[in-house]
Amino acid sequence: MIKNIIFDLGNVIINYNQNKIINNFTQKEEEIKYIYDEIFHAPEWTLMDLGDITNDKAIEIINKRNQFKYETLTQDFLHEWYKKQPINRDIVEIAKILKNNGYDLFVLSNMANQTYEYFKNDEFFGLCTGIVISAQEHIKKPDEKVYKLLLDRYNLNAEECLFIDDDDSGKNYETANRIGIKGRRIIPNKADDVKKLLLEFNIKI
Repeated sequence: MIKNIIFDLGNVIINYNQNKIINNFTQKEEEIKYIYDEIFHAPEWTLMDLGDITNDKAIEIINKRNQFKYETLTQDFLHEWYKKQPINRDIVEIAKILKNNGYDLFVLSNMANQTYEYFKNDEFFGLCTGIVISAQEHIKKPDEKVYKLLLDRYNLNAEECLFIDDDDSGKNYETANRIGIKGRRIIPNKADDVKKLLLEFNIKI
């Protein structure tokens, strides 16, 4: 029987659409490629998610590596990008119903400290019994250790947990399933698919 719902944040609670985010900063093809290659897909992005470097340190490293070619763009993007992500209010409404129906809600998300600080006062987080953010723990999904950390910290039984994540690589929910947590990948930012997943486990809202 499911008692606990574990939410990922990006593309579940928070609409993390990289194309739309970038469009707030540039429409130039060369600069778009730069943001993808040198920011989103750079090692510093993972280090920020792990809490091993700050946004400012990432800016310094990235600018030096690229000989300050896009110095202002790099600064502006890394200081402001996360503010361009809207909350999926329709999924938050689902979370409210789940909370009112007696389910405990949790967060397990890969996220940098500065991003979490920006969002943490949103009403969604007030619904949650427990929150595990990768940057605060210096460990991230799909490492099995972070799932076990959540279970141990909040004294949860894996088989009583349902995990809602959008990871298209499959690694995040595969790790969860391997240790007994139920769930599957959802379509990013789709409240209807969240509802469908809940119904698959006999959770009516």
